[in-house]
Amino acid sequence: MRPDRLRGSALAGLAGALVVLYYCFFTWRSVGLYFDQDDMMNLYFAWTQPLTELLTNIVLYWRDPLRPLGASFYRSVFAAAGFHPLPFRLACLALGLLDLALCCRLVKLVSGSAQTVAFAAILFAFHTRLMEVWFRTAVIYDLLCFTFFVGGACLYLAPRVKGEYPGVARSFAIIVCFIAAMDAKEVAVALPAVLLVWELLFSKLRWRNVALPVLLGLLTLPYILAKTIGPKALTGNPFYQPEYSLARFTETWGTFLGFLYVRPAPFSAIWAWTLLAVPLLVALAVRSRVLLFAWGWAVLATLPMSFLPYRGGFVLYISYAGWVLYAGWTCSKLVDAASRRQPRWKPALAALTFVVLGWRMGKLNLHDQRADNREWLYGPPRMIRLLAEEIKTPAHARLLFEQDAFGTDEWTPVFILRLNHRDANLVVDRVKMMNGKPASRNDYDFVFTYARGHYQRLKP
Repeated sequence: MRPDRLRGSALAGLAGALVVLYYCFFTWRSVGLYFDQDDMMNLYFAWTQPLTELLTNIVLYWRDPLRPLGASFYRSVFAAAGFHPLPFRLACLALGLLDLALCCRLVKLVSGSAQTVAFAAILFAFHTRLMEVWFRTAVIYDLLCFTFFVGGACLYLAPRVKGEYPGVARSFAIIVCFIAAMDAKEVAVALPAVLLVWELLFSKLRWRNVALPVLLGLLTLPYILAKTIGPKALTGNPFYQPEYSLARFTETWGTFLGFLYVRPAPFSAIWAWTLLAVPLLVALAVRSRVLLFAWGWAVLATLPMSFLPYRGGFVLYISYAGWVLYAGWTCSKLVDAASRRQPRWKPALAALTFVVLGWRMGKLNLHDQRADNREWLYGPPRMIRLLAEEIKTPAHARLLFEQDAFGTDEWTPVFILRLNHRDANLVVDRVKMMNGKPASRNDYDFVFTYARGHYQRLKP
């Protein structure tokens, strides 16, 4: 058995190295990206929020609608590195690698198969329609939510797959992870349901088995109420107003499945329901608890967004772990079946399957990115960078922009200049946002205009 064990370790190490290289190949360009409008808003509000209030909101997780864990990320990196996007990008990519490792750990705990882990990892490493996760700092909320959502799930499942129960210290750590996930993003409320599904599938229905998931579910009650009721409710934002109807669910899932299958357009209603139902029916037909859990994870982790208006593909980040678990387990079982009569060929067949999955998914990723140049991703940061680099003034100055490159009702220029100068009192007036052009420039220390792609100083 020793040569087989050594060979297996070597293959696992090689697969891990290839997955990391695959991840780096598709994400390295994001290192050079600048801030975007959402970054400026998120960073400015995090920077100007009193530190005691921010820390209090992290503990009292239901209070702040602005996702305090993400705000703490912005504030911490800004305090350490200043107004420079590279440290933010490197931190996000490092967190993406951690999430990849956590996904592998989750798949190993549920499937018990290193082969399944390899197949799932190469699929999870990058998906072109989820690329905002790795390319936009503003999606740090999803990255952080995944870290603590999946981290909490792994902490829970590690003893449960052995028939044991989490101890006091581990249970406390799970609760902390769950609260941190809710501090990052609202999709975290699906974690108790996911853990309950695991208990229903893999253990007997006893009170002791479901006590911790039920406790986590109770912790969501003040959070859900605060997000949906009151003057600070998230549902007050039109982009977060749910529409609980079959039509909305069908339309949303048509879009989501179009993302997952890298389609040029969303699936129709019939195809959406078919592609949702077939994986469930297959799992039931083969009586696989792993597939049922994977399907439940994928659907439940998407449920909080299933009745909301369209959001980007990045909202599928947590649920994507369920899809790759499903695909990885299926590929693993097919390899096992194909090599049953010739077991010695199993490592070669598994390696070939791994390579084919990476090649096919990589080809799909590259083709989709060539077909869509994603100007929405690369365009806006140019305007922000231009303003930050060309406008340098002393502290406490008063600035007037007779013309600029931003929209009429946009506060982004104010955020950029105050952050870049680290001066929350910097006066930045824009004629676009004033009732009329000031009669005199005497009230301002500096006056600028924008012409031919650059800012020009008119005073002094």
